[in-house]
Parts: sequence; structure tokens; C-alpha cells
Amino acid sequence: MTEYGFEQKSFQTTANRFIFIVLFLACVGVWAVFLSPNLAGLLPPAFHKELLIDFINVGQGDAILVRTPRGRAYLIDAGANVPLSQAKSEGRELVHHYLRREGVSRLDGVVVTHPHNDHLGGFPAVLKLMRVDQVWECGSKIDTVTFQDYVTLCQQKRIPRKVVQAGDLLDWGNELFVQVLHPVAVVNSEEFSDLNNMSVTLLVRYGKVAVLLTGDIEEKAEMELTRYGPGLKVQVLKVPHHGSETSLYKPFLDLVAPEYAIIQVGRNNPFRHPSPSALSLYGGMQTKLYRTDYHGNIRLIIGGRDARDYAFKVDRDM
Repeated sequence: MTEYGFEQKSFQTTANRFIFIVLFLACVGVWAVFLSPNLAGLLPPAFHKELLIDFINVGQGDAILVRTPRGRAYLIDAGANVPLSQAKSEGRELVHHYLRREGVSRLDGVVVTHPHNDHLGGFPAVLKLMRVDQVWECGSKIDTVTFQDYVTLCQQKRIPRKVVQAGDLLDWGNELFVQVLHPVAVVNSEEFSDLNNMSVTLLVRYGKVAVLLTGDIEEKAEMELTRYGPGLKVQVLKVPHHGSETSLYKPFLDLVAPEYAIIQVGRNNPFRHPSPSALSLYGGMQTKLYRTDYHGNIRLIIGGRDARDYAFKVDRDM
């Protein structure tokens, strides 16, 4: 058959049919993402330009979710595991529920800063519910049921566990610089302060904005960290050990000199964290404070184009 002087081949050949199908599927994909809000909700979350760091309100404990501009997700600590009814009555999150609500179904890696329950306790639920590609940890052990559950689950799910030490670089994507600053070596002790001082401490830099994540380090580890000198300077600090009096080594904080500091702490906690001494010290440094007991979940949004290209979003303004 010919039409207007040309042979009309239409979609009779295999090659033409293949091209038509590819173009059709591409058009459907564009329509779903940009024109159809109903279908767009079924697709994976879009990548974002900023680095997102969520300081999750888990009460008296730490849990930090890091989402990179290229779509990777990492969890640093996971708070304590308590019944849902207790979490609701205390106005705080269970980490696995928070991840589900944020659309995170897979973690490219997790960091267990140290094995105390207020940092480790939520990990078994996370490991059971979702795929985790890698675990980084300090190497310390503790004789608790929670720690044994965590170890067993990693073995059952064949999740590689790697002990990290000062100087190690973590591959969280080419756009990020992530370095382990502490610990220097594994200390085989179950003493409370020794485990705190084993906390994996991370320097995270995106563009020209840097964040220091410190776990529960106390003065002994803070003294060791001063060896980095001016390299400790960051815009945002995760306050060590929930603002305890044990973690107020002034020369360390003078080197860090944060503009903002985040205290992950439980409402009406029995330890009376943060201590008045900590609040006074950070206040004297003109550091602006955010607290999970006051502000709920705290999101740090980093653009990184310059040293002030970052902002905070909180559940509750005070």
C-alpha cells in the first residue's frame, strides 16, 4: 500500500513496533510523574537537591536519619525499643514507624555508635522490617538480650558488620565527605563511661556545610578529639551524651564552635538531661539550641552552596 507517494509501512516491522512501545512507555512515565498526582504517589520519592538530616524524637536516646541528594538513606542509632502505647503516651517516635512514614523502605547502611540500649534498642525492629546493606560499628560488645538479638539478625540476614576507627572514610556517595574521627581503637570494657567513649563520631560535610555527630562521647574522648585542631570546626553539632555534665570539655567545644547544636533528649528524663551546666556553656558560646524534647523531630536541610546554606524544620516551635 502506498500513500502520498510513500510506502506505508506503519508498525508492520519488529523494529518499528519496538520503537513505538518504548516511546509509549516513556510518555506514560512522564505523564505519571508530572501530570498525575494519584499515580505519582505510587512511585519512589524523587531525589532532592539538599542533604536531609533528621534528628528523630525518640525520647531519651539517639536516632538520626541521613538522606543524600542522590537517594541514599543511612540511619545512625535507633533509640530504645518500647511498646507503641508507651511511645505514644510519651509523645515520641519508634524509629521503624518513622522510617515507614517517611517512605524509607531500604537503608544503604546503619551506624551503631555504641551498644547502649538507648542507641541500639530500635535496631532489631528495623533489621526485621527492611533491607539493610551494611552496618558500621565501634566494635564494643555488651552482654544484653538486645545486643544478642542485633547480632543474630545481622547473621540471619547476612548483613556485613564492619568495625570502624578514626581515619576511615565511609562511601555515602561522591557528593558527601564522611569521615570517622573516633574511636582510635576497640576498648573491651562494659563499663558505662568506657562504652560511651567508644561512640563512633562522624564528620559529615556536604558542600561548605559540616556537621559533627558525636554519639555519647564524654570528656576523655573529647580530649582525644582535640588533636584534630581547627579541623573540628562545624556549623552544626549533635551535642554529646544528651547534654550531660560528663561531656563538657571546653577546649573541644571551643574548637567545634558550632552555630547550632541539637540535643537529643527525653521529656522529663530521670537523668535530668540536659544539665544546667551544658545549657549555660552553650549559651555562653552563643550557640543556638534545638532539643527533641521541646521541638520534636528536627530536620536539618543542607544546600551546601555556601557556609550558611542550611536551615531547620521542626515539629513544634518554642
